[in-house]
Amino acid sequence: MNGGFVAISRRKVTADAIQQIVSRIASGAYVPGQKLPPERELSETLEVSRPTLRGVILALSTVGVLETRHGRGTYVSSLGSEGLSLPLTLILGVNQRALKDLIQIRLLLEVGATESAARNIGDSALDQLGEIRKRLARSIDDIEAFVDADIAFHRVIHEESNNRMLLALMDSLATVGRQSRLVTAQRRDVRESTLREHEAIHQALARHSPDAAQAMKKHLSHVALALPSEGN
Repeated sequence: MNGGFVAISRRKVTADAIQQIVSRIASGAYVPGQKLPPERELSETLEVSRPTLRGVILALSTVGVLETRHGRGTYVSSLGSEGLSLPLTLILGVNQRALKDLIQIRLLLEVGATESAARNIGDSALDQLGEIRKRLARSIDDIEAFVDADIAFHRVIHEESNNRMLLALMDSLATVGRQSRLVTAQRRDVRESTLREHEAIHQALARHSPDAAQAMKKHLSHVALALPSEGN
């Protein structure tokens, strides 16, 4: 028994897995309080790896679609079917608490990661950051490409922190992190400020300066201010 799920293509696998789960819930095939199939069964049915599935579940739990109960499995939350019919980007857009919580997590983790990276970063990583900044500038009017380059910029810094646990934590947030960026990057002024703030972070890292951590804090704080207000 596969619970009505079907295998999905490898292309855009995470987004497709999210959409399929949301669609099954929105259609009424799974109702609030109902348990999803076990992780192994669901990963095999969707033909995604278990780590990928865990990222999908984390993303949907963060925005209130699913609820993970320790030792008991994953359940459908009480989020209304009207909300579930929306793409995840829009679910995030109306779930302000999830967006704000995610930014707080990033502030807690990424400022420290940047401080460590400032001590450890090598020339190759600095060159990577420079190339990514060029990609960001070229894609200023292509929101999806801009977001992908933004994620790549931050991931280089995570890698250079030399903290495997932090890197794993940030990678586990990659799915919901991308969706939240797609919300905040809708504003061109946010994209333009991101270019400037990434430059400041890059320059401070090149100097191996602790100012890099403060530049990251300033950047993420500006992102937090760009979040839509509750009720809007």
